[in-house]
Amino acid sequence: MVHGELRIVVAALATFVALFGLGYAIDGLIFDENDVVLSGMATVALAIAAFVVMLTLHPKDLEDLQHLDRHRHRES
Repeated sequence: MVHGELRIVVAALATFVALFGLGYAIDGLIFDENDVVLSGMATVALAIAAFVVMLTLHPKDLEDLQHLDRHRHRES
């Protein structure tokens, strides 16, 4: 489990940015505006990349999990 609350909040915001970008791209498709479609899809791609990066486990997260497991075994 990812313990960084800030990273979870940023990932949630990235989800909403991706939805906005998708709506923007669809708007560009409806009104036949190629630049709007491209910028909307770029927004979607960047938001998805940000979402994945924010929720990927980092080595520090793994160290924290190992530390918690060792601490739990000592208590029991």
